[in-house]
Amino acid sequence: MWKLLSLFARFYTPGKFIRFIRTTKHKAHFIPSMLALYYCLQDKDTPKFVKLALMGALGYIIVPLDLLPDIIPGLGWIDDAAVLAVALRFAGAYIKPEHKAKVRHIIPFANI
Repeated sequence: MWKLLSLFARFYTPGKFIRFIRTTKHKAHFIPSMLALYYCLQDKDTPKFVKLALMGALGYIIVPLDLLPDIIPGLGWIDDAAVLAVALRFAGAYIKPEHKAKVRHIIPFANI
């Protein structure tokens, strides 16, 4: 499991994540949750093993060719949504109200 997370964590960089957010128009409902994970990842209080898991999850979502390629209409984002849900559940205790406030500052009506 950790080897798989480490593999996908290699695809994560803050720059790639920001470019992904800017170009992801039709998947906008994922963005608030992804931003919450991003801010949790940036927090110095988040344990390293949680950061690795978040980097792996965000890296998996960023990569267009994964278990179900994102270009498959209607199905391509199902695996990404599942990975996002698992990451949110895993890191839920580490997502602080400040992280959610930062997301709401960018997206006022975000529901996280």
